[in-house]
Amino acid sequence: MWSKNLFISVYFYVIYNLFYTCVISIDAPYIHIPGNGIISGTYLKMYRTQNIKAYLGIRYAHAARFSPPDIELPPWKGVFNATSFAPSCWQQARASANAQLEKVLDVISGEMLNEGGTRKYDENCLNLNVFVPDGLPEVDGYAVIVWIHSGNFTMGSPIDIEPFQLVFKQKVIVVTFSYRLNIFGFFSTDDGEAQGNFGLMDQSAALYWVKKNINYFGGDENRITLMGHDAGAISAALHMTSGEWSKGAFHKAIIMSGNPLVSVRSPHEFNNDLDKISNIFGCARRPTSLFIQCLKRIDAKIITENLPSVEWGPIVDYGLSNTSYPFIENQPENLFKSGTYHKVPLIVGITDMEEVLEVFKEYITTELTTDDLKNFFSDIAVNDIYKATGSNEWCTNFPIISDAINFMYSDENSEEEMKINTNLINAHTDKLYLTPLETFIDIVSKHQTIYSYIFKFRSKTLSSDLPNWIGVPKYFDQIFVWGIPYVGNVVEWKSTDKKMADIVMTLWANFAKTSNPTKSNVYVKWNTMEPPKYSYLIIDESFNTGYLSDNRRVQFWKNLYPKIVNFATECCNSTNGGTTNLISYIMYLVICLCICLDIYVQIPILTYF
Repeated sequence: MWSKNLFISVYFYVIYNLFYTCVISIDAPYIHIPGNGIISGTYLKMYRTQNIKAYLGIRYAHAARFSPPDIELPPWKGVFNATSFAPSCWQQARASANAQLEKVLDVISGEMLNEGGTRKYDENCLNLNVFVPDGLPEVDGYAVIVWIHSGNFTMGSPIDIEPFQLVFKQKVIVVTFSYRLNIFGFFSTDDGEAQGNFGLMDQSAALYWVKKNINYFGGDENRITLMGHDAGAISAALHMTSGEWSKGAFHKAIIMSGNPLVSVRSPHEFNNDLDKISNIFGCARRPTSLFIQCLKRIDAKIITENLPSVEWGPIVDYGLSNTSYPFIENQPENLFKSGTYHKVPLIVGITDMEEVLEVFKEYITTELTTDDLKNFFSDIAVNDIYKATGSNEWCTNFPIISDAINFMYSDENSEEEMKINTNLINAHTDKLYLTPLETFIDIVSKHQTIYSYIFKFRSKTLSSDLPNWIGVPKYFDQIFVWGIPYVGNVVEWKSTDKKMADIVMTLWANFAKTSNPTKSNVYVKWNTMEPPKYSYLIIDESFNTGYLSDNRRVQFWKNLYPKIVNFATECCNSTNGGTTNLISYIMYLVICLCICLDIYVQIPILTYF
């Protein structure tokens, strides 16, 4: 006799497959793409009454290994069957993440797209998917959202998200695509033999295809929104600075949970990594041309499974090719400050505890001590000294920096539960996400319309397994961007989750359609960012307005912290042994607190001594 739990599991499995799974029913209308041929898509159904059209696995470019993509494709013979997803680009299996994060990632993808949980990979992976509302489009066509997936440039796939509800409810076209990752997308040598940034070039090729062909699907080629999360958000910002590569290919951008001013690497920084790769695969390191030829002969699967740990990603590729434009001519912050970027309306934002699950991992229920907090700040200080000088020579001066951070984030009189944990992750989020966000807004708001948000809606459905001290981690906002609470899977969503999904989807779709997120069908006040207060939308149950100018910790990271790092690396005598001499240390305290007085006028100068 079946147990009660087994019966319930089977029941939910049957209901899930009967009502939720997007079912291939009849072919969607054929579409003729001039120069390519005719394609047939499929209808995706949910709950038997909801339909959208999907054209899946369409080739948008071809690329040889370690070369820019080729957008000139020969026409296909007969009718191309665009009814199933193409294999993803080669990548290593996702490292085991926090259990709560794994759950959310699975929910966002809908699991239905994984074809039984087994993903297929191929090096010939430059394909895209077009999801189209069922019915007649507007006079000018549907607004278009082109999605760049997450994954830190080493992993990820267009099937990581389920766009059905956004397409169905908001009547917008969503395009997802694959691009080359890790070594296949970002291999670079310092001698110009391999330019790097091939994955970003793939993204531009996909944008070019959309701009050229989306009208055949009922889309408006003049209303294309580039939307990305994490690495996809960084990519979207880089397309703004990419010069000729993506010029005119999109008309607005939504940048979520990514640092638009992220510092990209220089080619020479990969030299040690290339030496490791040379040893692993038995390829001569010099000359580089033979090294590349050797790597090209090795099967992609073997390369993927044996790659060492490398921080793959965008590089400054100016001057590395005589045949193609550089994708990143300079550091992004310099390009934005110089005004040499594509000026388009923007939505930019973060969650309030972006990397809390990655930072704490399995220790999210463990309460830290004040020593743990000081050690964390010391690690930040040592790392930033090394970044500033490229040397460990000054690292004995790190207490100058770590004490300043500790001064800002220690609250020893607070009796709040897990307060030390909260202080630690607040420092991490403020430094790596919120401060770069304000700096970016400060630069670009002078030239274009920009809306900003901080996502603070803590869904009880998603957070039931999380401690109360945790806010909203990375990815948890994506549930509402894609309308997942309306997807009938085995998660029992609450009415507040569905309401939040309705509002967020409407805001995002309004922006894609009109460049104004509150244009219609939503009762939310969301002002554009303007100096000096820089208002942003707090996305929670109340949808109130916050002001970046009121965040004094951000002012610390933005204005004071660079001065302290500079003081530690230039003004101190590194020959004083293991500690900073007393006079220099007192000078640091005086300088630190005097500058702080401009920001924290209510703090008496003697309270720190």
